[in-house]
Amino acid sequence: MRKITVIEPKKATAVRKIRVAAYCRVSTEKSDQANSYETQKSYFMNSYIKAANEEIVEIYADLGSGTSELYRPEFMRMINDCRLGKVDRIVTKSLSRFARNTKDCLTALRELKKLGVTVAFEKEGIDTARVSDEIMITIMEGLAQEESASISRNIRWSLKRRMASGTLGIARVPYGYEKRDGQMTIEESKAAVVQRIYTLYLSGMGAMRIAALFNEENLPSPTGIRWNNVTILKILRQEKYIGDIRWQKTYSVFMGDKWKLNNGEENSYYIRNCLPPIISREDFAAAQSLMERNTRTPKTINKSPFRGKTKCTCGRSYSYILKGKEPIWECSAKYDQSMPCDNPVFKDSAYHRAWNRMCIKLRKNADEIILPCIAMLDELNESVVGEEITGLQLKYEELAQRRYVLCALCSQGCITHEKLVVSESEINAELAKIESRLDRLEKQSDESSDGLQTLYRLITKIRSDSLVGMILVNAVSDGTTIEFELIGGLKVREQLI
Repeated sequence: MRKITVIEPKKATAVRKIRVAAYCRVSTEKSDQANSYETQKSYFMNSYIKAANEEIVEIYADLGSGTSELYRPEFMRMINDCRLGKVDRIVTKSLSRFARNTKDCLTALRELKKLGVTVAFEKEGIDTARVSDEIMITIMEGLAQEESASISRNIRWSLKRRMASGTLGIARVPYGYEKRDGQMTIEESKAAVVQRIYTLYLSGMGAMRIAALFNEENLPSPTGIRWNNVTILKILRQEKYIGDIRWQKTYSVFMGDKWKLNNGEENSYYIRNCLPPIISREDFAAAQSLMERNTRTPKTINKSPFRGKTKCTCGRSYSYILKGKEPIWECSAKYDQSMPCDNPVFKDSAYHRAWNRMCIKLRKNADEIILPCIAMLDELNESVVGEEITGLQLKYEELAQRRYVLCALCSQGCITHEKLVVSESEINAELAKIESRLDRLEKQSDESSDGLQTLYRLITKIRSDSLVGMILVNAVSDGTTIEFELIGGLKVREQLI
């Protein structure tokens, strides 16, 4: 008997749709309807409502002010859902909506690629499902440069606007002042030192003698190290002591090769009467005039100007010794019984020749060697520090706004009080760190640029043999070569021949 088997038709297996998550940033302004949560939700839902193989499974939305993953909880929730296998694809309007900086964006894209999650950026037309790693790296490098240029332009524009309006804060509190409740006030004890410097200088005492006097008195210096003529001259040239400020003494071009002194190429902003004065305008003008005269007619220098400034490479001093017809320099440890130094003696005339050669080289190449260093240090001191302060202030305002939003959400019952306390504690800790960093920036001081400016002025005007006491900090020799350390930290090596 025949056996009949009935073969039932196979049921079509339902194809699982690609699970799509939409990420957006929501504006905190009530009037900004284009970036409201409901508007963006409606946009993404309508975009995929008729899709045959894709469906929106979740919409993640963060506040528009978030600039870091730490302050974008919805972004982190989305990444965690991807790690749990709940999302196959992410769509967002633009790269700037997905991440505010290149590092965060690239890190997230790499992790999502490993998880098998693709990302589509509508504005740029980029889909990680279609582009290669090399193309993505090229895109990110371009974005990184544009991001850097954009940040630079925004910061520069902000700084210049505040310079022109006279509202730019002082990055470093000048010696003689202090900040109280956000206002610059005179610190009486230090202001008295500034006034004393002007009095002594106008009475005929030079900058080096003033520095030596203060060191003998163990008077603390603005830099925390011993007083020197550079510090004294800096105070004598500081226009802030008459209540004025000059902004933008240097300038630079984005991705440019050099920092440049501002000789009229860019606007310079001179703000009068913005600080309480410590010195009268008459005394300040007299000090500038006297410094100019002293530069033109230097005092006679001792015939052994290098005495007390010359060290041996063994760590001990080279001594100036009169032997025969010509003085020589000899290590003080040459005849030491326990650790004698074998470095040879050298003639004083060879010392002077080495010094003169070094001065001639610097004089001929001052524009190529010294000016770029001055411009770079000035930019670092006045612009970069100012940019960091501006960035910290913006971050501070951002955190304060976030704290306000959290309080508002708690009052409306959107989040629990416990969550508010935890979040507020974290924000307050970040705010404290920013305040601490701002204080350190305002108190820091750097003498290098001022030393190089003094070096540039003197090297181009004064004879080499008269410069030793003005620009030489110390010299170190091994008996055949000598390295001169000049004010501003510049070091030059010459042969002793």
